[in-house]
Amino acid sequence: MLRRILVVTGGHRVAIDDFLSAIADICTQRGWVWAHSTQPSAQRWLSGELAGEWDAILLHDIPGLALKRGSEPEVVGPDTQTAQDVINLLDAGQGMVVLHHAISAWPGWDGWAEVTGARFLYRPGRLRGEDLPSSGYRMGTYTVRVTDPSHPIANGISDFEIEDELYFAPFLNDRLTPFLDNDADMSGELFQDTFDEVSNGASTGVTCQGRGQDGGLHGGSALMGWTTTAGSSPIATLLMGDGPGTFANPMFRSLLGNALEWVASEEANKAAHANPFTIPLP
Repeated sequence: MLRRILVVTGGHRVAIDDFLSAIADICTQRGWVWAHSTQPSAQRWLSGELAGEWDAILLHDIPGLALKRGSEPEVVGPDTQTAQDVINLLDAGQGMVVLHHAISAWPGWDGWAEVTGARFLYRPGRLRGEDLPSSGYRMGTYTVRVTDPSHPIANGISDFEIEDELYFAPFLNDRLTPFLDNDADMSGELFQDTFDEVSNGASTGVTCQGRGQDGGLHGGSALMGWTTTAGSSPIATLLMGDGPGTFANPMFRSLLGNALEWVASEEANKAAHANPFTIPLP
């Protein structure tokens, strides 16, 4: 079936040629058409007025955050109208795939964390009434494991090894239907504190040591892929997606294609409409 895919980037550096080449190959293989838009201008596509223009939207962006190495990350918006536009789009049933650093988007809006099911904090923040420290990251080689082979996104996927960025970040476990995890060591002391590194231009040695290992709001989760419902829309989140090696990985490409197909599917959309989730405004 012909699918129309919108790819959104911006707000964070990415190996854009490698990434878009992977998107082009996935879409060619599946007989889809696609377009690419960059933030902040891409935000105009994320409005209820344009519901139905795309079968699936792939987010690999970070709106709402000003990042400059050597300066503290700055939270920017969203204003009420921008948030309402996104809510209207999701209430209309727009399937989305959230990829890697896109879980950092809109840190000034708790409702967006409810959409994605997680939040990477570039600076200390507040989520679900709790004050939380900034999140951590590290590069690693690990195995991505299929935990729910019955999930449509896992169709044809087997466990695979990858070198990619790992996150020590808050997860909203009650919002998630997981289908992937990893076998990496998620001990906090292995993860560099992102606020420290970005603000100072390089790490001064601050890590996530001593932080909770509950796999929820306090980090340490091995989850790598899950689905949620936001408004009346199916949402799929994949945590890998840092660089060229991942973009070239055949299993990653199959996962990403499956995720786009699933959020566009009649089955996923019917299920989301039957069990909607109200997204709070900022």
